[in-house]
Amino acid sequence: MSAEHKPEARARDLRKTSPLPGKSLARASGLCVACVAGLFGIAFVMWAMSGEAGLPAGRERVVFWHFWGGAEREAVRDVVARFNASQDEYEVEEVPVPGQNLDMKFFMAVAGGSYPDLINQDDQVIAQWASRGVLTPMRELCEDEAEYERLMRWLSPPAKRIGTYEGELFALCNALDIRAMFYRSDFLADRPVPQTIEEFDALAMNRIADPNRISYLPDDRRLWAWGTAFGGDFVDPISGETSIDDPEVVTALEWMRSYADFHGRDTAVAFRSTARETGAGSMLLDGRYAIVMDGQWRVAELDAAAEQAIAAGQMPIRYEVGPLPYPPGGRPRAGWVNGNFFLVPRGARNPDGAWAFMKFWAGFDNESEAADTAATGGWIPASRKVIEQPTFQAYLDEHPKFRLFVELTQSEAQIPTPAVSVQTFLYERVNRAADEAISGGAAPAEALRRADVAVEARLKAGGGL
Repeated sequence: MSAEHKPEARARDLRKTSPLPGKSLARASGLCVACVAGLFGIAFVMWAMSGEAGLPAGRERVVFWHFWGGAEREAVRDVVARFNASQDEYEVEEVPVPGQNLDMKFFMAVAGGSYPDLINQDDQVIAQWASRGVLTPMRELCEDEAEYERLMRWLSPPAKRIGTYEGELFALCNALDIRAMFYRSDFLADRPVPQTIEEFDALAMNRIADPNRISYLPDDRRLWAWGTAFGGDFVDPISGETSIDDPEVVTALEWMRSYADFHGRDTAVAFRSTARETGAGSMLLDGRYAIVMDGQWRVAELDAAAEQAIAAGQMPIRYEVGPLPYPPGGRPRAGWVNGNFFLVPRGARNPDGAWAFMKFWAGFDNESEAADTAATGGWIPASRKVIEQPTFQAYLDEHPKFRLFVELTQSEAQIPTPAVSVQTFLYERVNRAADEAISGGAAPAEALRRADVAVEARLKAGGGL
């Protein structure tokens, strides 16, 4: 957004505000000494980039951290180049911060006084960071209240949920990740895609003669999706208290465990150790699984594999997709949603430039450009207005199975990780409970009860990094 549309007093206030209140700064400064080397490396990169050398005349630098590498980084560079060419006020410089623990790297950089203007993340950190006062609310970045209200109407339901903490939007989604069921067509054998759990079990609760193949075996990290489809809530939507051992969540985990029982505990453990449902590549391609729950990114992978097989004169793998089946009383078209989102640290040097770039990428007031970005990266836009653009519709025509995932973004039953101040701990503790139950280490109800107690204790203790 151009400078004349931004009140200078507000922009100055945003820049001078400390990103870490006293208590949070003390926590960040007290992180393990082992991170100091990483801090120095990141601080050096940021210091080197903070100088004016090489900055086009009349432009303000916007330092942008992200986690993408490889081919995806090339897509990021393309968006950055298009934004920089589209205007003459700001110059975005992208800085890949690969590896794990980006949150720790961020807090260490803040403690050292060198932090970016903008971050793109996909971890469960929004509520955790917002509760510590280190994020700039989107309302403060908008030109006025009218623009903020228009933004809220523009975003799809899951995008609003992902970015919101205690009624305030702290993150702007630029892409959504939706899960659905993938079925090998040779396993379906002309049967319709199941819509209910009863229909699903009739199909999936069958053994395959080949010991290296399995019909279906749920991954522990899929409890977030199945618990929601079964009608459960991990945090009570009214009281705000944790409800990890919600009866419907327990029932979902018992159902997931029933597949490990069906295939045999030893077989299930051995199979999960080498071929998880959430593996790096699609488990449908080599036939290790007949059915998987997976994200929309697999569509392009499977379609490309089919094209390669046809070009080589081979029989391609055919597949179908469908929403998560659900039991009586459950939620149709439900699941766990996450995505990529932009965050602006409190006290960022250039919040106006960060906001301008966020809007460009996400497509707010710029739907056509954003549709090109989404089609290039195979990403689901955060707004229906971007989805409706001809470029993205052409992508859906090219990959028709992708359309289901896009349609599911409009479902109110696509729920992200609950926005509590210990969001990361909640996410990891639920996954651990599911793993304990599926592997036979604990009964589902007991594993979830212990997780609930642990999360409540962490909340009462005030959380922590």
